[in-house]
Amino acid sequence: MGRVFWVVMVVLIILLSMANIYTYMVFSRENLELKNKYMLKLDEYSNLERSYSSLQDIYKQLKEENEKLVKLNENLTLRTSEAEARFQRLINSYNEVLKANKDLAQVLEFIANKLIVPCNYTVVGGSPCINYSFTLMGFYEFLEKYIYAYDEEMVKYVYNITGGWDGTEEDFQSDLYRIYEAWRNDFSYVSPSPAQENLTFIMVGTWWYSQTEVGDHFLKEVRHYGITNSTVWSAQVSFQRKAGTCWDYATVLVTLYYVYYDIVGRNLPTGYLSIGFMDKGGHHGCVIIKEHGDRVAIIDWDVITREGNKIIFLPFEEAKKLHEEYWSSAISYDGIFMRTATSPYLIKNFSSNEEFYNWLIQEFN
Repeated sequence: MGRVFWVVMVVLIILLSMANIYTYMVFSRENLELKNKYMLKLDEYSNLERSYSSLQDIYKQLKEENEKLVKLNENLTLRTSEAEARFQRLINSYNEVLKANKDLAQVLEFIANKLIVPCNYTVVGGSPCINYSFTLMGFYEFLEKYIYAYDEEMVKYVYNITGGWDGTEEDFQSDLYRIYEAWRNDFSYVSPSPAQENLTFIMVGTWWYSQTEVGDHFLKEVRHYGITNSTVWSAQVSFQRKAGTCWDYATVLVTLYYVYYDIVGRNLPTGYLSIGFMDKGGHHGCVIIKEHGDRVAIIDWDVITREGNKIIFLPFEEAKKLHEEYWSSAISYDGIFMRTATSPYLIKNFSSNEEFYNWLIQEFN
């Protein structure tokens, strides 16, 4: 029994030793594996530590660069703000210059090709110049406004001649003759006519517009400009000179009749009549007054339709016949210049006596 016990004990010891050896070997192998893993992790940690250190360096560098970029951005923002302010000032200046250019163009257009008309050219009953000693107007605008305009001197002239109207037809016709007679006696034929005045004329021409890079139009250049004198004429000027050609004579006589009509409150169609001499050539100016229908009075250097010291009205063909006998020539009635209720100066031209007669009947009112 004792022997068996020791055998069993030896076997158990051997088995236990083998188990311990096996366990030792297993744990040793695992320990080696763990050690290898540890070493790997240690290497990885070392690598991570080096990477972390590198990242720290990069972060520090990036932080420094970022701080520089922030400062640069602040500088750029400041410069951008200054540039925006300068750009806005430039835009404002551009708009101001463009507006000034447009204002200048408007001023030039306003004064271009205008007469400087003194305030002594006034129409009776009109508004005199108060704040300015002159006004600007175009040449044809001047003629339209002042050809038949009269002044206070002409009003006194007519009133002193006629003394007004007593309301009778006989006095009316006599007054028409008195006005003719007085003016005919005061007027002297002079050619060329001295009844002219020179007014300052602002000449502006050849306008050149261009376009900016952003599409705005502007006045780039006015190539021709200057101050010159322009000859003008009107009833007032001819009346003051009391000399000239048939144009001056007839224009003033027409205007004096307008003065008389305005004084007495009765208006007859009256105008400057342009006639042509069909047999001997040439043109001439006289005065025509319409009563009604085709009854007219014609006043030339002499009164064509006269009865004693009265101007009378005759049918057109009869008056025309007397007129042709006066000039010993066939006459064409080429045009008429007159004031109307709607226009201070109307021009009407005719291609034939038939056209003139139709106008006389239908429109000369």
